[in-house]
Amino acid sequence: MGGKRIVIVGASRLGCELALAARAEDNEVTLIDEHPQQLKSMSFDAPYFYGSGLPASLSDETAVFDNVLSSNELLLECVENEVDVKIGVVAWGAFHNTDNSQHIGTPKVGIVSREGNELLEYDHLVLATGSRDFVPSFKGWELPGVFGGKAGTKLIEAYQCFNGSRCLVLGTTPLAVEFARAAKERGIEIAGFVEPTSEFQSSEADLAWLQLASLPVFYESVILEARGTDKVTSATLIATNGSWALTNLDCDAVCVAIGTLPNIELPAAMGCEMYFDGTVPAWLPKTNANLQTSVGGVFWLSQFGGQTDQVNRILSATDNAASGTGGESTLSSNARESAQYIGLWVSKLNELGGSDVVLCQCETVTRGEFLNLQPPKYLQAGMRHAHDPLTGGDTEPKINQDLVKRMTRVGMGHCQGKRCRDEAALMLAQRFGVPLESIRPASYRFPVRPIDMSLIAAEDDDYHTREKWPHWMHEEVVPESVAGSVEK
Repeated sequence: MGGKRIVIVGASRLGCELALAARAEDNEVTLIDEHPQQLKSMSFDAPYFYGSGLPASLSDETAVFDNVLSSNELLLECVENEVDVKIGVVAWGAFHNTDNSQHIGTPKVGIVSREGNELLEYDHLVLATGSRDFVPSFKGWELPGVFGGKAGTKLIEAYQCFNGSRCLVLGTTPLAVEFARAAKERGIEIAGFVEPTSEFQSSEADLAWLQLASLPVFYESVILEARGTDKVTSATLIATNGSWALTNLDCDAVCVAIGTLPNIELPAAMGCEMYFDGTVPAWLPKTNANLQTSVGGVFWLSQFGGQTDQVNRILSATDNAASGTGGESTLSSNARESAQYIGLWVSKLNELGGSDVVLCQCETVTRGEFLNLQPPKYLQAGMRHAHDPLTGGDTEPKINQDLVKRMTRVGMGHCQGKRCRDEAALMLAQRFGVPLESIRPASYRFPVRPIDMSLIAAEDDDYHTREKWPHWMHEEVVPESVAGSVEK
């Protein structure tokens, strides 16, 4: 792909490695990453679940910028090798010609920063958008001090600021141990780990580290409630072995490190063909052997793909490489166990926590209201007849999550469903016995991040918008140069 304009979204390890390799082949490379994020953007829990207890020191944008840049050695190497690095920049959309939009021309990525909006043209677009926290609901999960494992690790290692002195960790996954290591290095006390099974989920080496550090693990337990008024002050655990024994712990933070899911908003919204991977469990873009999606020139670079040597696969792609039509990830026992683990947490939290727990924080909808398809409270009216979300399928019942969303408003809040969308799908599958792949996911739309619309609005209408908009449905659009010559 020498001499091409390559735009990479996401400065993860894979994204940076591809940027360096593509630049070495004399390509024009632009690397985009949304970190460091503005404080108001982080409050929407995208891409990580930061929660509502963000440190005030995040408002010092200069210090945050320096901390985030210096924490990523590969990113600094990209800068040194003349990669056009754009950090603190959000890729909010990507556009190409389709049957319903023939005017795009050269494919473009819409990016927005504090200064404004820009449309970057590209020959190849690589989506290395990484992962996000999966945080299921429980009583008190809206309190300041509850956050995801990815968010907590990012705050400590990159942003170098953290609120909390004694943290309870949910899960014994590698992510949970990674956060705990980073927290202890910063002097944060770990109150313990909560594990719904009788087995430690991470490696034996990680378990040995826990034992050496004398960190307790509460096996066969899940969190029942995070307690506090304006912040977390304690947590109550409940046993999953049938005894329902309660354990109270003092803590001022709760790290939810159960698992992560891929950020698929961009490929889904731009029309890439998707398939359900039960090992994740999530929908992923279909790719070919070179990781190209069904949209020409668009590649998917991800730890969730299951393929090896991804950077070289993309670099070996040619301009006329066939679009992806069916390459699916290789099943692995670790991924399969991760999917089962996420499902177990949701099942136990619902079974032991009850139906009155708020599922959707934005719209304040409880689990029970969601599963019973209750209309929004502000309508002050119930359903005339009981309904369920099942619809007829060719071979088995199906569920359309968009329809459920419109009936209950779960997933329609300002976070764009990033907090509740995945748990809602798991709850529907578990309640109604429908496989997750038979639940049509709620749709994604641009912009894929909550941003100020004034930043992406055009300063002035172009010729066609100003002069021709009343006739769009009736007239063929004439180029301005031709129209000007005719008028003369």
